[in-house]
Amino acid sequence: MALRVGIVGANGFLGGELVRLLSAHPEVRLAALVAGRSAGQQLSSLRPGLRGPADAVLEAFDADALAAACEVVFLALPHGESGVAGAALRQRGVRVVDLGSDFRLRDPADHVRFYGREPTAPELLDEAVYCLPELTGPPPPLAGLIASPGCFATALLLTLAPLQDGLGPEGVTVFGATGSSGSGVAPSAGVHHSLRMTSFTGYKTLAHQHLGEVGQALAARGPAPRLRFVPHSLPVARGILLTTVIPEGQLGGASALERLTAAYADAALVDVVQGEVPLGAVQHSVRTLIGVVERGGDTVIYTAIDNLLKGGSGQAVQSLNLAQGWSETLGLPVVGSWP
Repeated sequence: MALRVGIVGANGFLGGELVRLLSAHPEVRLAALVAGRSAGQQLSSLRPGLRGPADAVLEAFDADALAAACEVVFLALPHGESGVAGAALRQRGVRVVDLGSDFRLRDPADHVRFYGREPTAPELLDEAVYCLPELTGPPPPLAGLIASPGCFATALLLTLAPLQDGLGPEGVTVFGATGSSGSGVAPSAGVHHSLRMTSFTGYKTLAHQHLGEVGQALAARGPAPRLRFVPHSLPVARGILLTTVIPEGQLGGASALERLTAAYADAALVDVVQGEVPLGAVQHSVRTLIGVVERGGDTVIYTAIDNLLKGGSGQAVQSLNLAQGWSETLGLPVVGSWP
């Protein structure tokens, strides 16, 4: 029998990708599509690309109705909004996969430090299972609350975790570039695509909110290296490309290529190669592509992911697949579409 699944925030970028993926998933039936101000509208009137099997009238959030209709609910909500919804659903025994930030950080003080607010559901922070499958392993079977990583955090952790025990005290510098879809469906002056498509700029220099979960996850594995992260707004719609620079003498033991190759030798969705990698190679797929260049003692690592898939909806479905005991790639696009 198909697993009955609901999506809250189905009209957003991440929610829409969930609709697209789960409507074709062989083990899932979409039982409820929920939105806020768009409740009552046909999904295809807002997202014409979802016309067909995935189309439905969007419902208003009602925890009792969702509990009656769904076994699992995905939350694809803006920062600060999934805590209340997740708590209401957990009180009713519904399993939750959260794509937002509300359950990623375990320490309430980190919520204030990185997001400028107290946690919205502090009573659930210990229950939440932070899941980046290639590093954390699969979530417990039938996990009640899965916290899915942020997009930049995913790329940073996949790059740094296999290297951290060999990095010296100077740590690493990472230059990141992300597409406009990473800022969500609501346009604003700083992220509107029409403003960034002919420009290029840094933002949140050394202070991106995803650094909190990166530090937390690395510290759980051992001493966390110093990380200097400078994100930039890339004039494309989707994708993240990181450039990590490790100067000569800052990585001890095995080389970066050897470490990364060994770490992901059995990973179904991570490829490690020599040389630079194009962002387009992973767009519209759940794959991670890592390229390593070692020259003159220095090392440069390029990491490419699709922010909406491996950095968002696709990774959340990957975690659900593993929690259910299914193949982790079930229902997921594993081949990029570039150009």
